[in-house]
Amino acid sequence: MLTPTFGRRRPGTDARYVVLGIPYDSSQTYRCGSRDAPAAIRAASAEMEDYDMLEGADLLSLDIADAGDVEVSHGSPAATARRVEEALSMLGEGAVPVMLGGEHTITAFAAAAVKPEALVALDAHLDFRDSYLENPHSHACTLRRAAEAVGCENLVVAGVRSACREELRSAERMGVRVFRFGVEARELAEELAESLRGRRVYLSIDMDFLDPKEARGVGNPEPPGYSYTEAVEVLEFLRHVKLAALDVTEVIPGIDAYTPVLAAKLVFKALLRAESLST
Repeated sequence: MLTPTFGRRRPGTDARYVVLGIPYDSSQTYRCGSRDAPAAIRAASAEMEDYDMLEGADLLSLDIADAGDVEVSHGSPAATARRVEEALSMLGEGAVPVMLGGEHTITAFAAAAVKPEALVALDAHLDFRDSYLENPHSHACTLRRAAEAVGCENLVVAGVRSACREELRSAERMGVRVFRFGVEARELAEELAESLRGRRVYLSIDMDFLDPKEARGVGNPEPPGYSYTEAVEVLEFLRHVKLAALDVTEVIPGIDAYTPVLAAKLVFKALLRAESLST
């Protein structure tokens, strides 16, 4: 039996949206196993019907190809970052990479290669430590490393409800825009649209952005959180920006079989909104 591609789409790199699996989970500190997420998200997406009745949209209208997985080095973030960059360089001109993690560290690897004008992270955690357990490439340092690529003033983190005091102070001092959990989904979407309108934006969705009552299979669950429906509403801001890249991270399929389904669905929902601007 052939390995399913995302949404049963063709394999390859020549498409508007190119899916890449990055099964890297070298630094997870609580619940591990996100290296299995790309396969689980693909399997979930392959079982979804092509017509989304809530959107009134045919998912087959999305030009998607699946380039397979990046060969990662779990013991070497530098080698993995280089391989991610090489994989992204092989995409067709104008292609938007859609990356399936893997731990959140993959965002820092990809941001350095994509070079977006802004990066929006939907995340329960600030992930802005300079080092964690003597590892500057820990998943807890992801957005600090990404900020080095895009600039702190171009980094937005939304849904935050957990951080250490030091990293919060550092982020605010360095100009990172932080939306703490509690901002209504519609208001958050409007704020993001207004501040980022027309810019090339990399969107990173850490699945712990959602309430762990819904997305149980994540690396570091942090209650409460946004519902799936609210997360979809937040994605409305994508209608007003140019999507440069998308990733979904921190899914642990061994804990919960529903979280990969949510992740796959959010990818489709995000691309539908991004497509509304491009067309």
